[in-house]
Amino acid sequence: MPRAERSAQVDEAADAKRREHQRELARKAQEAGLERYAGTEGAKNGTAQKTFKRFESYKRENQFPSKVKDLTIVVDAKNSTVVLPIMGRPVPFHINTIKNASKNDEGEFTYLRINFLSPGQGVGRKDDQPFENPVAQFVRNFTFRSKDADRMQDISVQITELKKNALRREQEKKEMEDVVEQTKLIEIRNRRPPRLPEVYVRPATDGKRVPGELEIHQNGLRYQSPLRAEQRVDVLFNNIKHLFFQPSLHELIVIIHVHLKNPIVIGKKKTKDVQFYREATDIQFDETGNRKRKHRYGDEEEFEAEQEERRRRAALDKEFKAFAEKISEAGRSENVSVDIPYRKLGFNGVPFRASVFLQPTGDCLVQLTEPPFLVVTLEEVEVTHLERVRFGLKNFDLVLVFKDYNRVPAHINTIPVEHLEGVKDWLDSVNIPFSEGPLNLNWSTIMKTVSADPFQFFRDGGWSVLGVDSDEEESGSSDAESAFTISESELAASDESSEDDSEFDEDASADEEDAMSVDDESAGEDWDELEKKAKKKDRESGLDDAEKGQKKKR
Repeated sequence: MPRAERSAQVDEAADAKRREHQRELARKAQEAGLERYAGTEGAKNGTAQKTFKRFESYKRENQFPSKVKDLTIVVDAKNSTVVLPIMGRPVPFHINTIKNASKNDEGEFTYLRINFLSPGQGVGRKDDQPFENPVAQFVRNFTFRSKDADRMQDISVQITELKKNALRREQEKKEMEDVVEQTKLIEIRNRRPPRLPEVYVRPATDGKRVPGELEIHQNGLRYQSPLRAEQRVDVLFNNIKHLFFQPSLHELIVIIHVHLKNPIVIGKKKTKDVQFYREATDIQFDETGNRKRKHRYGDEEEFEAEQEERRRRAALDKEFKAFAEKISEAGRSENVSVDIPYRKLGFNGVPFRASVFLQPTGDCLVQLTEPPFLVVTLEEVEVTHLERVRFGLKNFDLVLVFKDYNRVPAHINTIPVEHLEGVKDWLDSVNIPFSEGPLNLNWSTIMKTVSADPFQFFRDGGWSVLGVDSDEEESGSSDAESAFTISESELAASDESSEDDSEFDEDASADEEDAMSVDDESAGEDWDELEKKAKKKDRESGLDDAEKGQKKKR
């Protein structure tokens, strides 16, 4: 058997085996979904509901600003309150109850309009403000009139700034709500702790960028900057989710990367990834005092430099790998283990804005070379979908849907189509069901439907709507095509109807046949016969004699 046919049969067998495995994974995912959400029928299914918030400006009347006695509009930035004069009494309104303020000039008067939050005002996503009693009577706005335009302008600016500051504080509080306060690091006092010198940290600490030391202590890691003693980063073993070592092969740096369970704050920035690295280029280790390098530029010098570069990189990888294993050994009680990316299984893609090289590991899909980093835990992924998979396109997209439906699916866009089979094989090897389609899907709408009632979603077929069983659909379409057959009686009836409906008569078809026969006869003659016929016609017309007479005169 030829080698090409043998390899084709192997590929077909492997493809059939993969399809069978994917069917089994899809079935298991469907059963697991029905079992997990059984008995949770109904909207939201236990997801967190937004609750009504109460805001208190003042506890007692003597806490009011003294200016309220004048019955004017007072903006109290300290208590985040706007005091409005209503029917001869100062009435406080917390800034979180105010939607916005606007000023309008009409003639000699200036109008200040203060709009309040109330049910039914928002459109789409914005209409999620909870109220204690939505059917109660609400004041939508107040309008104040004055001849002092500057005073109204000043109040409008103050309310707008107060609202901006309140929104910013709320946003910062929301961002930091999942940041946990780590327990204190227990330092090793009786002996020198294991250290890795001359390493940089990302995200960088405040101040000048200088290399520091990474130390292993009893319950965690400490990165110490040489500039200031308080400039340090502590990472505890009980907060480490994944530990990675990435060698310097085909890279400019060698990396020890820590992915955390809960984010920490480094240099006023919240992060779940802390990276320690050292540069592996010539710039880091160049001997500037070696004068021989200035005079020798031959092939021998280049060969020596390449050999020295390989030795240096190998020593650097060995040092970092040994230190990563020491970290794993020290954090064994917290299940900390070292994971190394498989570069052979890597592929290019765009998880954020730039195209980067992504690499699978034993437990994750990572990109650790350039920030922002990407670490996707495969155990948290339920299904994946390959978008824009169709003939003629050079790229496709990968969407990873997590088991937590409130989490936004991860998108890796613009993957070269050459990696399609490799990505499919990798997903199948880690037991993740995948589907494929020719179009990009609206995932925000899909996830909103799924999270609204997961049990109903799985009862309606679950992720099979994405085409997880695409091979069954193909076989179904082929069965439908084979079922579309025409009987002999129908074929005869169609022939008769086509003859009756013909617009051409028999004479026209006969003339057409005569013309075609003449063309066929002429097409059957060779060049010699055609040339003889042409000369014969020339003699009959007298052209041949005229040509001979002209030749004699010459």
